[in-house]
Amino acid sequence: MTTPNPELAEGSKPTPRDTFLHPLWLTLTALALGLIVEILFYGRPLGVSFPIWAVTVCIAALGMAWTESRRPARGSAWLIAPILIFAALAFVRLEPLTLFLNVVAVLCLFALWVRTFRTGRVTDFGWIDFAVAVLWVPVEAIIRPWPVLSKANREAFGDRATNSRLLAVLRGLLLALPIVVVLALLLTAADVIFADVLRKAFEWLDLEWLADFAWRIVVVLASAVFFLGALVAALRDPGERKLAGQDKPLLAPFLGFTESTVVLIGVDLLFALFVFIQLRYLFGGQANITAAGYTYAEYARRGFGELVAVAFLTLGLVLALATFSRRETAGQRKAFNALSAVMVVLVGVILVSAFQRLLLYEQAYGFTRLRAYTHVAILWMGVAFVLFLVMLFAGNLRAFAPAAVGVALGFALTLNLLNVDDFIVRRNAERAQAGSELDLDYLTNLSEDAVPALASLAAETSPGVRDEVLPRLACQQAALDQRASEGWPSTHLAVLRARSALEPWREILSAYMSTPRVPATTGWWRTPAERCWAASTRRTTEAGARSAAGCGFLATGA
Repeated sequence: MTTPNPELAEGSKPTPRDTFLHPLWLTLTALALGLIVEILFYGRPLGVSFPIWAVTVCIAALGMAWTESRRPARGSAWLIAPILIFAALAFVRLEPLTLFLNVVAVLCLFALWVRTFRTGRVTDFGWIDFAVAVLWVPVEAIIRPWPVLSKANREAFGDRATNSRLLAVLRGLLLALPIVVVLALLLTAADVIFADVLRKAFEWLDLEWLADFAWRIVVVLASAVFFLGALVAALRDPGERKLAGQDKPLLAPFLGFTESTVVLIGVDLLFALFVFIQLRYLFGGQANITAAGYTYAEYARRGFGELVAVAFLTLGLVLALATFSRRETAGQRKAFNALSAVMVVLVGVILVSAFQRLLLYEQAYGFTRLRAYTHVAILWMGVAFVLFLVMLFAGNLRAFAPAAVGVALGFALTLNLLNVDDFIVRRNAERAQAGSELDLDYLTNLSEDAVPALASLAAETSPGVRDEVLPRLACQQAALDQRASEGWPSTHLAVLRARSALEPWREILSAYMSTPRVPATTGWWRTPAERCWAASTRRTTEAGARSAAGCGFLATGA
C-alpha cells in the first residue's frame, strides 16, 4: 500500500522532494536550536533544560511546517503528548535508569515523529518500521541538510556567494579555528617545550577560554546541522513510502505446521512440569521447601532472574513461530492458537513464580534497584503476553509491534510513578523497624530522589541509626549546594525537593561538613553520594556537638 501525497493535485507536476519555500528560515531556525542546545546543556547536568528543549523543538517543527505550508499528519501529531510527558518526567526523577529511559523515550519518539511527520500511520508500523525510524532518522539528519544549506547560502549572499573569495576565506577560518585550537591543545599536552613556546607567544590570550569557546562553537554548529537535517527529513515530501511487510510479508512462512506443533508441545510439557513443582514447593508453603533441604530464603534466592529470562525468550519464540509457521486450514490455526494459549498461561504461572521468589528474597535481604526494576518488568511482561494472545486470536500479529512499544513506554512511566529510590529507602526503613539490618552504605548511594526519605528516616529512627545517617546527609547537602551553583538550566525538581527536605537539618549538618574539594566537572548521572566521601567518617562528642572528617567531593567528573 502506498501513501498518496495530498499536496499534489490531479494533473499538477510533482516538485522535487527537497524543494522548500524558505530555506534561509529553515537554516536560521536550526541555528537557533543549536544555540539553545549550547545554552541549556553545555557543561551542565540535565534539569529544567530538557523539557524546555523538547518544547522548543516541537514549536520549531510545527512553526516551520506552517511556514512551508506542509501540514503535519494527524496520525502522528499525538506523539507530541508523550514526548512532552517524558521530557517533563526527566525534570522530576533523577534515579539513573528512570532518567535514562525518560531521555531515550523522548529521543525515540522524536525519531518516530520525524519519520511520520507527513504520513502518520504510527500504529501501522511493524518491527522493521520502528527500527528504521530509530536508526535511519539520525542518519538522515546528517545527510539531508546540505542542499538546503547551499540554497540558504545563495539566498542570503546571492548567486555569487559560492564564488566569493572573501566568503570562502571566512568559511575556512570558521572551520579552521576549532580544529587548530583542539590540535594545539593536544600538542601542548604532548610536548612541554612546545607548550612553553606557545604559552609565551600567546600570553595575551586566555587559551583555556579560547578552547572552551571553540568547543561551544562546534556544539552550536554541529547541533544546528543535525536539527536542519531533522527538519528537512520531517518536512520533505515522503513520496511513495511503503511500510515494511504490510502488503505482504518480507519473509513468507517457511516452517511446517507439524514442526511448529512439536516445538509448542515440547515447551508446553516442560513448562507444565516446572509449574507442577512450583505448585508443590514454592506455592505450597515453607514446610515443603524445608523438607527438601532448603531454607525459604535460599530457595527464593535462586532463579528469579532466570525465570524472567525464560519468559522473555518464550515471548520471542512464540512470536517467531506465529510469524513463520504455515497454518493453511482453520483446524491448524485453532490447534496452533490453543497450544500457544497453553504456553502463555504456563508462562504466566512462571512469572507469578518469579514474582513470588522476588518477594521472598526482598523479605530476607531487603530492597534494591534491580529488584524494583524486576518487579515492574514482570508485571509489564504479563501485559505483553496478554496482548500477544489477543492479537494472535484476532489474526493481527502486526499490531503487536506498536503494542510492545506501548508496553516499553508503560514500563518507563511506571518507574517514574513508583519513584524507585524513594520506594527503596522507605521499604528498607520499614524492614529496619521490624528488626532487620539497614544497609546505609547502599541507601546513601542512591540519587537525590531518595533524600526526602532519608531525612524522614533520620527524624524517625533510633539515635544510633541517626548518628550513622547524618554524616552521609551532610555530604548530600554539600553536593546539593554545589549543584545550586551550576546555573538555572540545571534546576531539577528532585534537587529542589531534596534541599527542602534537608533544610530543617542544615545547622546540624553543618557540623559534619569540612571544606569540600570542588570538582572541575560533574557528570549529570552521578549521585551526590558518588560525588562525596562519606564512608570514612568519625564522630566525636564535645559539648554535645558532632563532627565528621573526610566529607568532600570526589575530584572525578564526566
